[in-house]
Amino acid sequence: MRRNSRYWRLILAATAVLAIGGATAAPAPGSTWTGRQLAGEAAKVMMFGISCPTTSFCVAVGGNNSIASSTNPGGGAESWSTVYAGSGAVVIEGGGFYNGGQVRGVSCPSPQLCVAVTFDGLIYTSTTPTGSASAWAVTDVDGPGPNTHFYGISCPTTTFCAAAAGGGRIATTTNPAGGAAAWTITQLEGPLELRGISCTSPAFCVAVGDNGEGIAPQPTDNGQVLSLTNPLGGVWQRVPMAGAQGSLYGVSCPSTALCVSGNLLGNLVVSTNPTGPTGAWSTIDGGGAVQITDTDCPSTTRCVAVDNNADVLTSTNPTGGPGDWSFTNVLPYPQVDETKANGMFGVSCPSTTFCAIAGAKGQILTSNDPFVVTPTPVKATGKGKAKQRKRPKRPRVTIARAPYSGIEVDPGAKAPVRIFFYARKHVQVRGFVCKLDGRPVKGCVSPKRYRVGTGHHVFRVRAIGWTGLKGPPEVARFRVCHPTPYPNCIRHLPPPHGR
Repeated sequence: MRRNSRYWRLILAATAVLAIGGATAAPAPGSTWTGRQLAGEAAKVMMFGISCPTTSFCVAVGGNNSIASSTNPGGGAESWSTVYAGSGAVVIEGGGFYNGGQVRGVSCPSPQLCVAVTFDGLIYTSTTPTGSASAWAVTDVDGPGPNTHFYGISCPTTTFCAAAAGGGRIATTTNPAGGAAAWTITQLEGPLELRGISCTSPAFCVAVGDNGEGIAPQPTDNGQVLSLTNPLGGVWQRVPMAGAQGSLYGVSCPSTALCVSGNLLGNLVVSTNPTGPTGAWSTIDGGGAVQITDTDCPSTTRCVAVDNNADVLTSTNPTGGPGDWSFTNVLPYPQVDETKANGMFGVSCPSTTFCAIAGAKGQILTSNDPFVVTPTPVKATGKGKAKQRKRPKRPRVTIARAPYSGIEVDPGAKAPVRIFFYARKHVQVRGFVCKLDGRPVKGCVSPKRYRVGTGHHVFRVRAIGWTGLKGPPEVARFRVCHPTPYPNCIRHLPPPHGR
């Protein structure tokens, strides 16, 4: 199997921080979700994707060339078997974490056909997905040169598949098992990193991602949506996003009139008009979720989203507000560091009464009643009292220097201001997001520069951790006014810093 060393190092660095530390956690008490850990080397890797064409058949894929399948996905760990496609498994010594040979996404339009994509530009296809490793045919679709790093694939029928990749590339086929010649790769204008795709039929697809130029997403990357009503012969159009900041990941479109995605900042992004103009997509607060990694909607009134902190969000009204989404942590873990998150990376719901989730450390969770609302789990203490589980430490930011109160400018002019900030000690952050007054939240770096007119101004900055966890806002307030012989510009101002 070919390797691109630069991409390989970057993706390992970006994903290694998401590993679970220690023993596998059990599902939360009272939750409708049950969990099991895959056996062998598959228990030491991330499972990035899962596809269940029926409630009695699922295929999950992940690192180390792992492909796990089950004809009884709700059963115990023994109900799942794992094979290692392509170059096979790498033996992981000492129970350590390994994430090479990444199979990033899988789509099974039927139990007789599954198609998976890898980060090395390979496509695995099988007409007997429960068979041995040799049952998976390996297709190299991009030939020599840098790898096409695939993130996701959608096969709404057995005769059509579309795969999303980095570098603004989309691969399509009407014959998934037809070898490299059966696939067509379309190069879109960049910069563009496509991290998820959903096709309702061969006539409609939506892809999501960001406008970044690297594998690891950054807060400064804005979410991007592309749609097409003729994926095989039309031109993909980029849909303007209004207020959707941060990379977008998995997307699910149960119909041409509904698509649901999630972003780096832990928010949901939904639309009832996916090909519409600016404003057709709205952002819904994820209610404490960290980076939302995947979504699936078995119907237009049932949707599930997962994040990389073992949180499950469900809704029977996905286009409603935050109050229409229920938030449950299903794998409680006494976290003391954000880098020890219980990552979940794929979800598949073949019906409204069954869903399956794939996650870190070979975790597979299933539920026969996924839309039942359960409370956030609690843990009993030695004194018989209930105590909320520990939450990850949120990254903190300090404003080092902000504009002084009482800046004077001539009439019609604007004042140039700079605001300096930094992450507090012993905290790993991916970046920052800033907001001034009523302007949109955007990724930023220190010093943040603005040109502002007269009046009171409020600046807010938040740190974003490596898994997308948002820290509390730090605030600076200042006022700009016209020159005056009286010191009224600085009277009655609030403290310059605060929360």
